[in-house]
Formats: sequence, C-alpha cells, structure tokens
Amino acid sequence: MGMDVEERLREIKEHFGELIDDDTARLLAEYSLGKFVPDARTGRIRGLVKDKRIYRDRGYCRLVVETEDGDVNLYFWDEAYEVALNDIFPGMNVEVEASRGESGYHVRNGEVVRVEVDESRIKTVSEIENGTVNVKGRIAGIEGIRETRDGKKLASFVITDGKVFTPLVLWDDKVEFAEILSPGDEVIIFNAYVNEFRGKKNIHAGRNSYIDVRRFS
Repeated sequence: MGMDVEERLREIKEHFGELIDDDTARLLAEYSLGKFVPDARTGRIRGLVKDKRIYRDRGYCRLVVETEDGDVNLYFWDEAYEVALNDIFPGMNVEVEASRGESGYHVRNGEVVRVEVDESRIKTVSEIENGTVNVKGRIAGIEGIRETRDGKKLASFVITDGKVFTPLVLWDDKVEFAEILSPGDEVIIFNAYVNEFRGKKNIHAGRNSYIDVRRFS
C-alpha cells in the first residue's frame, strides 16, 4: 500500500521542522505523491515582484507579487521553475496565467510567463544603500579574476554612474562575466547586495543575482 497524504505530510514536517509552514508542507506532500490538483480556475496575475525564495531541494520557487488587489504568492514548478530561477528577480514586473490553489497561484508552463523591467525602481550607484538592491551603472574599470584564501573565485570591476565610482564584485557563476564585460558597458544588476568595506560601499552579485548587459557602439 502506498503512502497517503497525511503520512507524507507528517514525514515532511518532521524533516523540515519550523523551516516550513503548514500550507507549503501539505502542498509538497500532495505534489510528491502526484495528488496535487490545482483549482481548475485560472487567473492572470500581474504585478511587482517583492520577494523571491528558491527551494532547490524541493523543486519550486515562490514569489511574492504586489498586485492591485494585494500581495499574492506565486509558486513556480517544472519548466516555470527554471524561468523563475534564472530570469525573475525582485524589482521586476511579472505577468502569468496561473492556477489557483489554497496557498496561492501555481505556474508550471514557462511559456505563460512574461517579465518586464521597471527601470524607475532601479537605483543608480550614487543612490545605493547597504542591503539588497537593484542597481545600474557603467563599467569603468576591470581588475580581473582572483581567488580568495579559501579558493573561491571572484571577478572585480569598478562601476559608476558618472558621479560615484564603486567596486563591483562578481561571485559564483557570475565570474564568467569577466570574459564578457568591457569598459563603457552599461549593466543592470538585479538582487545585488551592498556592504561597506573600509568605509567604502561594495556591490556584490552572485548565484541569485541577474545581470543585464547593454552594450553601446
């Protein structure tokens, strides 16, 4: 006899403990057993992405989207998961056709997802504060690739808005941009992180960031 939903639910809650809420635990239990059936009704959701959470070990991504009717949870699965993982970040506008569920709306088909960039919500280098930020500027200098003491690679640049020059450090898969970027390129970085080192702000971008390069001839 196969495992039922309640048994699987208990197993998931024991495994994740306080890291998972009841709605998400039940959703995962049903989905893992092939018994998750979203509401037949679908809705078009459009709004600003406020928050993004990636659950790689569970195979889905959750976005909090600010719509005209309030905040909505969007869960991305299967093909749509890859779209949310790589192409959607806080500060972007998203529009999807989604199935309604108890805890939010669910998306599986990546082809029904549309993403737009609202540049009015992107900070210039002069405007950034510590914390998570979407920022734009031009590459003013390239300092190359190096390794930290623990063997992690990073690529260092200088980015500017014409007023302020700030270090830009790329980590993880973003190091490959060292082979792509040239002085004068405009970049928009989504989900970057800003901190201070020796009294100077530094911009960091890694695995969970997205970089849009705009090259001008």
